[in-house]
Amino acid sequence: MASNVNQANLEQEVQALRSYAAEYSQQFDLLSQQLRFIETARAEALASVEALEALAAADGEVSTLLSLGGGVSVRATVTDTKRMLVGIGAGVTVEKSTEDALSFLRDRITEMDASGKRLSESLGKLQSQMSAVEQRMQEIYASAQKQIR
Repeated sequence: MASNVNQANLEQEVQALRSYAAEYSQQFDLLSQQLRFIETARAEALASVEALEALAAADGEVSTLLSLGGGVSVRATVTDTKRMLVGIGAGVTVEKSTEDALSFLRDRITEMDASGKRLSESLGKLQSQMSAVEQRMQEIYASAQKQIR
């Protein structure tokens, strides 16, 4: 009788562990996706900083290629390298000086770095929890194998 109770408890624990493992896996995938998004946005912001720095260093008009999307570009001339249009969020765009635009982008990069660090830490903790669940399941299966023999 005690063996049946113990067996039922182990089965319940295995079910709970499987549930935790599935939930942790979903959370891990979601956090990984968010981290990839932040890394992509950060790389884009860094490229924008580099382009703005080059424009700020230029004197007068600057010839460039302007991407229209879909792999299509057009030759364009930037006549004002001192004022930029900056998307500040929620579909709002404001005009800023090149220096202010650079400062805005650098602040955004700092925020993305902090968010990326927090996500990486969360992923590490989640990975530890996933490993603990996996280890406990292996212990249960090993114990069950010993009882069968």
